[in-house]
Amino acid sequence: MSSEEPDVTFIFPSKNEEKTIAEVIQKAQKAAQQLGLTYEIIVPDNSTDATPQIATSLGAKVVTPDKHGYGYAYIYALRHARGKYIVMADADGTYDLEEAPKLLQPLLQDKADIVLGTRLKGKIMPGAMPWLHRYIGNPLLTFILNKFYGTNVSDAHTGFRAAKREAIQKLNLNTPGMEFASELLAKAAYLNLRITEVPITYHPRREGTQSKLNSLRDGWRHLKYLLILAPKFLYYIPGIAMLLMGIVLMLAAVLRANLGYSPGIHSAILGSMLTILGANLAGLGLLADLHLAKMIGRPTSRITKLLMKMSVEQAFILAAVLVVSGGAYTLYLFTKWVESGYRYLPLRGENALALALTVLGAQAAATAMAAHLLRRE
Repeated sequence: MSSEEPDVTFIFPSKNEEKTIAEVIQKAQKAAQQLGLTYEIIVPDNSTDATPQIATSLGAKVVTPDKHGYGYAYIYALRHARGKYIVMADADGTYDLEEAPKLLQPLLQDKADIVLGTRLKGKIMPGAMPWLHRYIGNPLLTFILNKFYGTNVSDAHTGFRAAKREAIQKLNLNTPGMEFASELLAKAAYLNLRITEVPITYHPRREGTQSKLNSLRDGWRHLKYLLILAPKFLYYIPGIAMLLMGIVLMLAAVLRANLGYSPGIHSAILGSMLTILGANLAGLGLLADLHLAKMIGRPTSRITKLLMKMSVEQAFILAAVLVVSGGAYTLYLFTKWVESGYRYLPLRGENALALALTVLGAQAAATAMAAHLLRRE
């Protein structure tokens, strides 16, 4: 290992991998020598077996993260990394580090910023990947990533990756668990980093070793993170759909329109609930989009840009119009009720419309203040 700043840093998170860590390190050394690159090997380790002693004896730098978690192990190790290029792989022997040159070549040729070793376009050895991961979990989460973030990858959750260190530093990675893989790609897509894949071979774990992956828990963590970073799909699309549907139902009830049935008070109540919930979701989408733009430096969506063209003063005027309209309509309905001798109360949706307008106005004012606060921070 060179004492000067190396060309490449290999990072192998480990926990009780004494049966495989030596082979992984030796293959990484061979790969670097094959390319003529200087290197360092960092092993973030929380083992209770001989893993750290074996790694140290082979020249690796062993660091002990102060917190547990797959993602946190990488984040902690990256603080110590000095290489221009970073290679990340599991220490369990399922990835063949002799294939590392395949991942490094696109970086060395400046054809990519991040390279993934895809198992699904490579070779998966018998018994290496459970059918649930191979045919359901990984493809589904990869599809969601591609759909939400505009990526075009086949294996989003591979544990074998390489990247330019300067690219990694731009991402401000902070997730502690398995969702680290989703965070890396989602943020890279937002920042328009170049992502490419190369086929690799995936091997089964050695007999007597144990996987740390929990399919349901870690799958949910991936999905949750992909949703959190996608306000368009989590908030805007369902919110705007509910808003429009709610308005149609309320107006149909008030105007006695024919929707294939005669909308009444129940349609109006449902419409008002959908309208308020839809507006609330759209407002949350606006705030989330502005926050993400500040947090990771990505551009805001077209919907957010359109909404933010409205100043606080203009938003307050709109809010005032909605509140006054709703209040005036409520007063009118109250007057009609009094004139009827407290016998007739409109039940075709007028009450629901009046109250919905009032709530929407209050929401618009509050959201506008919060949005412009985020924009000014």
